[in-house]
Amino acid sequence: MKKIIYICLVCGVGMNILPAEAQTTVHGGEIPVKIQRLRQVRDSVQVAIDFDFTNLSVATERTLILTPMLTNEKGREMKLKDIQINGRQQHKAFLRETELSGSQRQVMAAHYAVIGLDRENRGPFHYVTELDFEPWMNEARMYVISDLCACGGEAQQLATEKIAERIVMEDVKPYRVLPNVAYLRPAVEEIKARTESSDVFLDFPVSRTEINPGFGNNPRELSKIESITNEIRSDANVVVTGVSIAGYASPEGEIGFNNELSRGRAEALRSYLASRSGIPPHLYRLGSGGEDWEGLSRIIQGMNNFAPKETVLSIIRYYNPVERKDRLKALDGGRLWEWMLNEIYPRLRRVVSRIEYTVRGFDVAEAKEVIKTRPQQLSLNEMFLVANTYEEGSKEFEAVFETAVRIFPNDPVANLNAAAAALLKKDLVKAENYLRKAQRNNPAYYNNLGVLNMMQENLPRAKTLFQRAAEANLEVALKNLEEVKKKEEADKLLTN
Repeated sequence: MKKIIYICLVCGVGMNILPAEAQTTVHGGEIPVKIQRLRQVRDSVQVAIDFDFTNLSVATERTLILTPMLTNEKGREMKLKDIQINGRQQHKAFLRETELSGSQRQVMAAHYAVIGLDRENRGPFHYVTELDFEPWMNEARMYVISDLCACGGEAQQLATEKIAERIVMEDVKPYRVLPNVAYLRPAVEEIKARTESSDVFLDFPVSRTEINPGFGNNPRELSKIESITNEIRSDANVVVTGVSIAGYASPEGEIGFNNELSRGRAEALRSYLASRSGIPPHLYRLGSGGEDWEGLSRIIQGMNNFAPKETVLSIIRYYNPVERKDRLKALDGGRLWEWMLNEIYPRLRRVVSRIEYTVRGFDVAEAKEVIKTRPQQLSLNEMFLVANTYEEGSKEFEAVFETAVRIFPNDPVANLNAAAAALLKKDLVKAENYLRKAQRNNPAYYNNLGVLNMMQENLPRAKTLFQRAAEANLEVALKNLEEVKKKEEADKLLTN
């Protein structure tokens, strides 16, 4: 890994690292130089020096070039970019020449700065640069070469003056905060009520409601719903409490007939399932969705390359069902309507089946097994207990909270706990997303949001959030305040 020397020649309040040489002068005593900082920090060496040009005098036709340089006793050296200070006439000539030649940008890039010595530029000067560290620099001293030349470029006065004896090499590393996250224990779910929903796209002969198991896609669709029903009924952990069935029709034809058709198709699926599933008939509830305009809107919305998309959606949105049909039929001379009849409307002739059931409670040992195969049967509280059988921050620990938020994606407690697990993994993107949906206005939320800010280096915001959580005597928030304090103190050492 390369080390970087960071050289910052600045004016301001600082810490004298080398007291014996902290203040000196160059160029015959006209330029006071004060070393504020010269120390290694992590993989860099930081240097802070004040140059003061207040009392500097440069003749109008001359140029003073100041070149910082690192060198050691064996003669190894590295010159940094220089500061070129022009007298008044010399600076005018410089500007005119570089402007006419179009070389101003290239010339300026070759120097750290080129300035004309006038009222504006008299005073402190700020010099900041960085260079790759090389081993010989461990014993390097810092000098400033002063070269006062005439306008022809001949050196008239040359001096090399030492401004620092050595770079203070230190093994200072940035403090790595240890985040302390908080969790909320979910409430116990006294009755674990669950549902399994399935859209069944049955093929019916035109205007008919009877189910023909061998017709069209019916074998596949009926197998799908039977598989779900049988799986639930055969599970000793659940009790079926109801089956809701709602039929839908595509919107061609007369509205009243389509409503009857959708209900008749729901009744047909109920009869079919009742004869095969073993679920008592009294547990079935029928509903009629009628013409499935909502389903049509959803399909059209998802068609990115469908040119009349917005026109069709506007008709559905702003007109009643009768007017909708008339206006849709009129589009493109009726060709669009015919296309929709063949390509879209078959997907609207569906039956939605929803099986409702309750699940018994599980102890922790049972829940650890159930979460592997049927996690939807667990409550958030049961998942929380499972998570706490693993070491905090482990893969298994994190996986439980990820499962919980997948099964209960909008639950504020599930999101808060998932955010905590993500923070331990240092996945700040996930953590931030979860916190947006997390339960708020409680100490755990303020603490975890504070951890996110702390890991994003926003210490003032983090401290405010931790203090808010600590007011409720949340222990981890108090620990995080200590972490912020340690980080702030460490950062001061790195920057001073």
